[in-house]
Amino acid sequence: MDRFEEFLKELGRQIDVPLHPDTRRICRINVNQALHVQLEYDEGKERVLFATFLCDIPPGKFREEVFKEALKANGVFPRAGTLGFSDRNNKMALFDSLSIHERVGEKTTAFLFSFIETARQWKEAIEGGRTAPPPKMK
Repeated sequence: MDRFEEFLKELGRQIDVPLHPDTRRICRINVNQALHVQLEYDEGKERVLFATFLCDIPPGKFREEVFKEALKANGVFPRAGTLGFSDRNNKMALFDSLSIHERVGEKTTAFLFSFIETARQWKEAIEGGRTAPPPKMK
């Protein structure tokens, strides 16, 4: 079993969902039929990449406003992922990465859940006609 398979196996134990790479060495996590988080191992950088497509954004002023808000969100630290846009499929995306050397435990599951929550909030905001999720209360 290689590092990525070990990482997935341990993460799967932590979240109580069996995780395995497919033939292309990618693992997909289906979250409530609404989000599909993809995990992929970047061997050269020894990092596990997390990515999800959020939703379509129609061209026009609304898209421009969403992009402005996404750029602002990308400048905040700490953040749970980086927002981007795929011209190829016309969708907003969220991505991040984690060292494969990170011991899989509470920190890793918190990373995954924070990533999923950020994706959910942005998806719901955009699909609800808002340019960004509401600001977090401190």
